[in-house]
Amino acid sequence: MNNIFEISQIFLSSLIVGFSGAIVPGPMFTMVVTNVAKNGFNASVFIVIGHALTELIILILFLAGILKYLNNEIVIKVIGITGGVALLYLSFDLIYSVLKNKIKISFKKENPDKKEYNKNTGFSFLQGMFVSVINPYWYIWWVTVGAAFLLKSIKYKIFGVSFFYIGHISSDFIWYLIIGFLVSKGRKFLNEKVYKTIIILCGIFLLYSGIKFIIDFIKR
Repeated sequence: MNNIFEISQIFLSSLIVGFSGAIVPGPMFTMVVTNVAKNGFNASVFIVIGHALTELIILILFLAGILKYLNNEIVIKVIGITGGVALLYLSFDLIYSVLKNKIKISFKKENPDKKEYNKNTGFSFLQGMFVSVINPYWYIWWVTVGAAFLLKSIKYKIFGVSFFYIGHISSDFIWYLIIGFLVSKGRKFLNEKVYKTIIILCGIFLLYSGIKFIIDFIKR
């Protein structure tokens, strides 16, 4: 009975801590907003699934003892600077695509092409994985907060670890699907000009994040 209570606490704690990270606007939030505005609600689902799969992979690596090598100042600094550069690239790519009119979108209701739909959902899935991997704070979270949770949950073996993981990713699914739903419902109020403005603002935010990442990790 005591074990059930402890495992439930692990689940609730990881859910609440997960929310505290998810609700802070970052690269993942930007990806969800821009993709849902273009491709609809399903984009948010596949982005979060891609993110959840990446979290599962890093969890397995952690349990295998591989992630302990990331708890090194030089490695963290390299990851941070590389992630910042990747965010700068994403930022310039978004802004350049808008300014050069490479992004075109119709907000009229129409039957989506099946091949195009599969391509977009697959791309959203990969973006969910990519945006996780390039975020240096994601690694830092895992070698600090994530490690502490794992040390506590591993005491209850597979049940403890499973409930920690489910609680953690549940926060991402709940938050980002809410964001995806709100953005998708707001599409009827959007036109191409508004959409492109959103893209540019997201690009500026990624630019800020990339610069901040690089400066923060150079100073470490």
